[in-house]
Amino acid sequence: MMMMKSKSRIVRISAVLAATFIAGLSAAAVAASQDKPDTLNVGQRHELSSTILTEKRDVWVALPAGYEDNPGERFPVIIQLGELSHFRYSAPIVDLLARNGHIPKCLVVAIPDPTPRHHYRDSTPTKVDYLPASGGAAPFLDFLKNELLPFLEGRYRTESFRIICGHGLSGMFAAWALTDPAGTFGAAVTDSASLTYDNSRLIADWTAAPPAFARPVSLYLAAGDERETTEGLGRLTAVLEKARPDKLDWAVSVEKDEDQGTVCVQAFYKGLKWAFRDWRLPLETATGGLEAAKAHYARLSRRLGYEIPVTENILSARGFQFIREQKFEEAKTVFTLAATAFPDSITALQNLGFLYERMKDAESAAAAYERAASKADKTQPDLAKFFRAQAERLRKTVRK
Repeated sequence: MMMMKSKSRIVRISAVLAATFIAGLSAAAVAASQDKPDTLNVGQRHELSSTILTEKRDVWVALPAGYEDNPGERFPVIIQLGELSHFRYSAPIVDLLARNGHIPKCLVVAIPDPTPRHHYRDSTPTKVDYLPASGGAAPFLDFLKNELLPFLEGRYRTESFRIICGHGLSGMFAAWALTDPAGTFGAAVTDSASLTYDNSRLIADWTAAPPAFARPVSLYLAAGDERETTEGLGRLTAVLEKARPDKLDWAVSVEKDEDQGTVCVQAFYKGLKWAFRDWRLPLETATGGLEAAKAHYARLSRRLGYEIPVTENILSARGFQFIREQKFEEAKTVFTLAATAFPDSITALQNLGFLYERMKDAESAAAAYERAASKADKTQPDLAKFFRAQAERLRKTVRK
């Protein structure tokens, strides 16, 4: 595989992102994933009648944690194609990454294939003789744009940034769908994409005419270390390296010790982190203060196509990550920035108090808790009492 520079990146990683992210998922559950149960622990099923496809399709939706807490908050949409088993790991992974501040909270939506015939039909832009049902990608894309997305937007608070994810033929479809002139999707995450389908038609088309994109988009191409998929991956990489299409950033990952059946978890996890790269505030930016942080997220907003303000949650997640890494001075920079940016926040001062305790600076911790108590007096008197008790406890250690 050739090395890529500038817009492209190769990541070769041998570590297995184990099924840590798939809590409670058993082999039996995966095998039974196409049995259409009435409920899943990770989402809720809807039935959507499609005029375009002239059929009914299941739509599974997993809402982010705390969806109801802030009625004004909107969320990017991640669409998972293929078998329903992919939805069983994708929703927990999104929750994990969002809770730790690597990506925003997102809606995760699955459009499972009712039968293998639908997979061949919906995912293939061209028809081939050996798959009589093939060639239905164009109407399936119309279904996603004109029926599924309006259905979601009418029921949930969604953002305009959408990621489409797929495996095998669905992965090829996801890459192809990025070129939609309407700019429907801002990113695609694929694993083991069937790029050699129809005599490598997609590669041939992109070679003849570099793909055009209506908006800045990101394409993440992952595969297990198998010749069947890495060969097409290498050829497409060469095409992109030569053409360098405008508005496209891409990355390629060949996962050692993985195959088509197991690479999906690593591809999804790493692909989402890459699609939302720069979501976590860099330390050097935090040291520049609030205006530098605002400028950082303004740049990210332009790339993703929707407004991303500096939020207390973003700064808090970054600060606690530094604490876990035992980088206390870096955490102090971020938490101080949060307290400055959100002067009415009780939590920002509480975080500072916690940090100063970890730094064994009892006096500064006590002062932070006292300030938090003053802000909590009117609305949360019990909490204010707790903070003052913490402050007194710490001052006693100083007096000793």
